[in-house]
Amino acid sequence: MRRVVLGMPPRWYRGRAVPVLDWFDRLPGWSFSAAYAAFWGIIAILVGAGLRRSLAGIAKHRRDEVSEVLAQSLPRPAGVAVFLVALAAGVRFLPLAALRMTEAHRFIAIALCVLGVVVVMRVVLRSIEAYGRSNPQLKSSAGIGKAITWVVSMAIVAVLVSDALGVSLAPALTALGVGSLAVALALQDTLSNFFSGVYLVTDKPVRPGDFIRVDPTFEGYVESIGWRSTHLRTLNNNLVILPNATLSKSIITNYSLPTPHVASSVRVDVAFDVDLDKVEDALADEAKRALDLPGIADAPAPSVAMSPGFVDGAVGFTVAFHVLSFADQGVVQPALRKRIAARLKREGIALSTPRVAVLKRDGA
Repeated sequence: MRRVVLGMPPRWYRGRAVPVLDWFDRLPGWSFSAAYAAFWGIIAILVGAGLRRSLAGIAKHRRDEVSEVLAQSLPRPAGVAVFLVALAAGVRFLPLAALRMTEAHRFIAIALCVLGVVVVMRVVLRSIEAYGRSNPQLKSSAGIGKAITWVVSMAIVAVLVSDALGVSLAPALTALGVGSLAVALALQDTLSNFFSGVYLVTDKPVRPGDFIRVDPTFEGYVESIGWRSTHLRTLNNNLVILPNATLSKSIITNYSLPTPHVASSVRVDVAFDVDLDKVEDALADEAKRALDLPGIADAPAPSVAMSPGFVDGAVGFTVAFHVLSFADQGVVQPALRKRIAARLKREGIALSTPRVAVLKRDGA
């Protein structure tokens, strides 16, 4: 009967285990580090590819600028971040002195910080490109935003790298601070218009094609929104150029939001001695017939009300309706007034006439 001793390898393995272990012992130390780095490099590539596929699917489904920017900016830095974190975790297994271990961890931390700056820079640059495509009038001015993004990002990277190398940038930063203050004071109005343009593009209180009124005097269609100014085309076909800083501080009435339909009305004053019910029926019938006028909206339907009612020497009625756009008022109102005047004339209803008071002096 064969005896089996627990804890001992089989007889066929005893002669092979030692050569395998000896082969591992003969491998140089860097080979394990290279294998570890290669493994996590492959994992990082897979993470980046998977994130790219997921974000691309989300961007295709949502079809907005934010999803598009994230899909183009995040996948590759995410893979690099996974690789750097894996290196930080694997460094402790290397036969390094305590000082070298600290320097390695510090180098990886600086690399992660630089990677974060790069991610923010990529997102900002992609955002400028995306909004430039959705707002063609910004393409010519997008270079300003990209240049500022590059300068700020490179300055932050320089500070991080100099700190890692032990180089002091205090004198250079002091000189740059003084120079930046002088430039900012010189370009105060330009920078104010620039950041106001960024606000107008991102917040979108007005859009190209909207009809707006800027208190107290300007109104017209928004032709374009640039980084420095906004162009308005008035109803007289003139071009008004407004600095973005002025526009962002003004009270704006946007007649195209939330819908381009605009409420309008026509006032009709009739004499006191007419039949008010007959007047109201005639006006209601003309209001219903006015739906064939170009520019008038079907809903809500036109209505008639005795408002403002009794006024000096007359009774006031109001015919209320909606037009498709602000400019259509100039077409609908005159046409409706002509129809109402002809209808009241056929019905024998007299319009009110203005009363003039003549004061005479005694003895004159």
